[in-house]
Amino acid sequence: MADRQLRRRIRLELQELGVQPPLRIDELRLALAAQRGRPILIRRAPLPMPGPVGLWLDLPDADVIVVQERTTQLHQDHIILHELCHLKADGPQGHRWEDLASGVGTEGGQRCSYLDKEECQVEKAATIIMEWASVLEQVGPPPATDPAVRSVNLALGDRQGWL
Repeated sequence: MADRQLRRRIRLELQELGVQPPLRIDELRLALAAQRGRPILIRRAPLPMPGPVGLWLDLPDADVIVVQERTTQLHQDHIILHELCHLKADGPQGHRWEDLASGVGTEGGQRCSYLDKEECQVEKAATIIMEWASVLEQVGPPPATDPAVRSVNLALGDRQGWL
């Protein structure tokens, strides 16, 4: 998918989810969970290094995103966005806990290869969203804390929207 098409698709999907700038990872997670009809849980863990820094587990009652806890918050946010993009794209099924422990279903402990087209797309999507979020955070006014005021500001204020 060309960059322009991918950016348009991301913009439409964020709008469809009702997620407005500035980006709040938790807001995006909750909106996607509501759309999917099942919880999306975030778990931070000291994942082995070298190895995957994040992964998505498709459990019977929830989607679980496991994130390397030994990295920066910004990197953790990017990892979470990457995995949320897999969920939004209905990407490959997550691994079971026992598969991860035994190394089955992973390539030498690595969950992904950026030579893989889908991995490239979700990584690019996560990067685009992070880029938009960082730009809009710098140029836009801080959002109101009161949801009613925020709603009025969105309705009457300048529409920053997703780039």
